[in-house]
Amino acid sequence: MHIKDYIAILDGLSIEYLREVDLSKYCTYGTGGKGKIMVFPKSFEELKACLDCDMPAVAIGFGSNLLFSDYGYDGVIVNTSKINKIEIRGSLIVAQSGAMLSKVSETAEYNCLSGLEFTEGIPATVGGAVCMNAGCFSKSVSEYVSYVVTNKAVYNNASCNFSYRSSIFDKNNNEVIYSVGFVLKPSEIDIIESKKERFKKLRKSSQPHGKSCGSVFLNDGYFAGKVIDVAGLKGYAIGGAKVSEKHANFIINTGKSSNDIYKLIKYVKNKVYETQNIKLKEELRYVGRFDD
Repeated sequence: MHIKDYIAILDGLSIEYLREVDLSKYCTYGTGGKGKIMVFPKSFEELKACLDCDMPAVAIGFGSNLLFSDYGYDGVIVNTSKINKIEIRGSLIVAQSGAMLSKVSETAEYNCLSGLEFTEGIPATVGGAVCMNAGCFSKSVSEYVSYVVTNKAVYNNASCNFSYRSSIFDKNNNEVIYSVGFVLKPSEIDIIESKKERFKKLRKSSQPHGKSCGSVFLNDGYFAGKVIDVAGLKGYAIGGAKVSEKHANFIINTGKSSNDIYKLIKYVKNKVYETQNIKLKEELRYVGRFDD
């Protein structure tokens, strides 16, 4: 489908969109070129219409687990920020994909529902968190997912094919999460607050400040931060990208180039393989074209 035909569809349905978008404003690294078109659906019908096309598409939430190319992105970028409602149905919380995970956890706390305390401080939307099966401290969001609604189907927990930092939804960019049902357990609010405070302190003590995407590499049978440290790469920098001296699985960005970050990631992977015969795998997602 030609971009002009796609825009005609959006205009006909009064779906909000932007052209030639500065992608650096839509990710936590603060880098990236121009996006050809970014759409902002506000309902299930609008989300479905945005994706029922022959154009490549990618969905974004808070942008905390991706790296936009300096060349930009020529496909459709589906921004879920305006699909963000949260509902309480007994012990079930139904949250739309663009709702911040922190807001879902806060809503759970106010309604004396326990389970998502470990997500305290994770900068992600519901859609992004479920797509990548986000987690920390030996817990993952998949443990609390009852069902997932996308623009194409409804999935129960088993059919989501959850695994470590992965799900069926990270395999198809033209299928995007619309809403998620989380099953939680009733609890006392002071117990919930205590758990959240404990996780907040753990995160604060172990994670560095600065522009980053969180953990760059998967802890896939090893602790990525440890093997990067053993390779002597703490503090190593390429341009404005630097391996954190506090936690080696974080790359901190002080510049404006996604390519610096990309080159540093490749350098770290090569160095760890050379020194320890370990093949690191990225946790972050690349959007657009990158030159090796």
